[in-house]
Amino acid sequence: MPPKRKSVDAESDVSDDDFATSASAPKKRQTQTHLNTHTLESLLSVPHEELAAHALSLQNQASQQTNGNGAEAAWTDEKITERAKKTRDICKAGIERQLKWQPSCKAGTTKWSYTGPVPHEDVSYKLFQFEKPKKPWKVKKISRSELDEILRGVSASIRYGTLNLTGEEVRVNWDQEEKTFKLSGTYGL
Repeated sequence: MPPKRKSVDAESDVSDDDFATSASAPKKRQTQTHLNTHTLESLLSVPHEELAAHALSLQNQASQQTNGNGAEAAWTDEKITERAKKTRDICKAGIERQLKWQPSCKAGTTKWSYTGPVPHEDVSYKLFQFEKPKKPWKVKKISRSELDEILRGVSASIRYGTLNLTGEEVRVNWDQEEKTFKLSGTYGL
C-alpha cells in the first residue's frame, strides 16, 4: 500500500518558496472565440476603413457559425436516397420487433403500428414512393404487397411458423408539422 501524503499544518515550518517550486495548477481551457469587446468611444475613434474591415470580419464569423450549426443544408437526391434507406431499415426492424405470437394471430387480425421520424419530408415521399403533392396529405393507404416491396419483406419467426403482415391495405399517416409518419396494419400466420 502506498504511503499516505503528509499533511501540512499551519504550525509547521514550510516556507513560501516550497509552494512556488511545486508543480503549477493546470491552466483552464481557453475558449477559441476571438471577439474583441469595444465600447462606443473606442469604435468612434477607429478610422472608417478599419471599422468596415472589422464589421466584415464579424459578419463572416457569424455566417460561418450559422452554416456550421443552425442552417439547414440543401437536401440533394443522394442524401434523400441515403436517408430513405436508413429509415426503411429502421422501420422494418421496428415493425418486426412488434410481431409476437398472440392468440389472435391465428385469425390474422393482430394489430401493429409503427411511428417514425424523418429529417425532411422528401425522405418520406422517396421512402413510400409517393409523388410530392401540391397540397399536404394526412392519410393514405397502400397495399400490403407495396409495403413488402418497400421494406423488402417483413416477417418474424416463431416456434412452428412465421408471422407475416396480413390484410389488404396498410394505413400511412403523415404529420407535416412534426415530420413523422405512422404505419398501421394487421399481422398473423
